[in-house]
Amino acid sequence: MKFHKQVLVSGIAVLAGVFASSGALASSGGGGGGSTTCSVDRVSALGSVFYVPSGGSGTYNILGWGNGTGGTSSTYRGLLESVAEQCILVAAATTANSGTGSEVEDSVESAKSRYSSIVGANPKVCTSGHSQGGGGSFNAANRLDADCVIAVQPDTVYTTSIFNPVASNVDVVCIFSTGDTLAPALPFNSGNCRRNATNYTEELTSGSHFTPTTGDGGAVGDAMREYTQRWLAN
Repeated sequence: MKFHKQVLVSGIAVLAGVFASSGALASSGGGGGGSTTCSVDRVSALGSVFYVPSGGSGTYNILGWGNGTGGTSSTYRGLLESVAEQCILVAAATTANSGTGSEVEDSVESAKSRYSSIVGANPKVCTSGHSQGGGGSFNAANRLDADCVIAVQPDTVYTTSIFNPVASNVDVVCIFSTGDTLAPALPFNSGNCRRNATNYTEELTSGSHFTPTTGDGGAVGDAMREYTQRWLAN
């Protein structure tokens, strides 16, 4: 069992508690104990790598992903495949500098066109990413008019900044970890996330800044999959 401190914020903190891993929270979708698990094909294209599910309902929502500075989608392959196994189509931008959100926007739009037969006309879209990509997930959400943001150890100070708050109806979670010295919650990143979201949740997990690059992402990956399953799995 992985434990997280959760703080739900809508103006003020209202809840702190202990949550189990993604499998314990699952009610549908795959990737860690849900009732449905999809198989995944990894497809490379110009500017994007797609993690394409098959199985389940046959119709999927989309997670747009931005890499951390210098990273590639291969850096996060285990993590992204584990999300796609929840029957979610992952559109990962191949850029190593994803802070503006423009490349993630392009990847998501490409996924909507390329995979229209399995995402439908109006899929739900979450934007996500690690470090620079985590900060950039706010910017990508604004570009795409996305439904939700899942920012993984977001840097909002050194490699990118959040240009504008997301819309008030966008669900946002920022995931931090206790051993992260490169993009810790304090003193800046937590406040920057909170100021730029109305429906805001914060998760504090264990692990270093590079935990998401190993295997399926450790405790950080567990927290991420809780939200992808909650917000995107059909």
